[in-house]
Amino acid sequence: MENVVAYTPLWVNILLGIVAVNLLVWPLVSRRVESHLELFLLAVGAVAVTISGGWSWDFVKETLVSPVNVAFIVIVVSVIFNNYSRYIFRILFIFFRALEPQYSFALLILLLGMASSLVSVTVAALVLAEVLKVVNLEREATVKITVFACYAIGLGAILTPLAEPLGLIISKALSGAPHHADFFFLLRHFFGWILPAVVALASAGGYAARKAGSSLSMHIREDKEPYASMLRRTLHVYMFVAALNLISAGLRPLAQSTIVHLGGKVLFFANAVSVIIDNATLAAIEIVPTISVTDLTYMVIGLAAFGSMLVQGNLPNIVAAEKLGIKSREWAIVAVPTGLVLMGGYFICLLIFL
Repeated sequence: MENVVAYTPLWVNILLGIVAVNLLVWPLVSRRVESHLELFLLAVGAVAVTISGGWSWDFVKETLVSPVNVAFIVIVVSVIFNNYSRYIFRILFIFFRALEPQYSFALLILLLGMASSLVSVTVAALVLAEVLKVVNLEREATVKITVFACYAIGLGAILTPLAEPLGLIISKALSGAPHHADFFFLLRHFFGWILPAVVALASAGGYAARKAGSSLSMHIREDKEPYASMLRRTLHVYMFVAALNLISAGLRPLAQSTIVHLGGKVLFFANAVSVIIDNATLAAIEIVPTISVTDLTYMVIGLAAFGSMLVQGNLPNIVAAEKLGIKSREWAIVAVPTGLVLMGGYFICLLIFL
């Protein structure tokens, strides 16, 4: 069974290519776009769907409904932290006092990265953001730790079908012959590839916190965040997820026309488009039941390694950046070099060991 790729007119691909370039450039060069990123993504996503002719009542319904689960998790976890923060963070305070800052943050990132495949990327990102909001760190260190942790969360999430759609799509697509993928298929094939990268990212996060030294402190929030503020943040996350759905659907014809026939090694680099197209969408386009384990490994690692380069590239990025007020430019300054190093290291290892 092979993927069926519909013919897309050249003019449509050209226009969608222009849309993709704008998605990459404007959040980095315009402060106005950066300050209203979710509105920009919604508008550009709507343009992409219009160009590709993807509008339908079913699609509109899906776009409105699909972000609800994520928004629900955001508001529930926010309320829990808001009402029980003094108890939660007293426990964390003991943890941070017991270890030096670099070890505390390294362990936190390692735990969140490896647990994200079970607790969901949204919860992992919210826990990270809540911790960073009450720990007194310099802004630069906060951004670096957030980026490294979101890379780790995105990588760890692919180990089961539970955390995000990418794992579920892979498991379903490969459930029949010849792979007969079960619940532990991803864990068996990718644990050895994911754990070293998560450890490296955790170490980088710990190194970023090294300057905190003995001055590191945590402030226990006695005042409560207004519900209006939590609802506003939840709405922003809802809009982000809806925008990602629009962008992925709108750019799908361009992805189908350009990357679906590529081999594993080329596909690894082609999956850099996961910074603007949801990686689950790319997986749905690229995976066929007969894909070889080698090509599958190149494909999945490429999707996971590139996804956190921009704020809009992955769900944990969006959740953490929204909670901590991290702008697109701040994110990219740290995340792009990190992604390039991660990509290069992975590609060399894949060439050697596959």
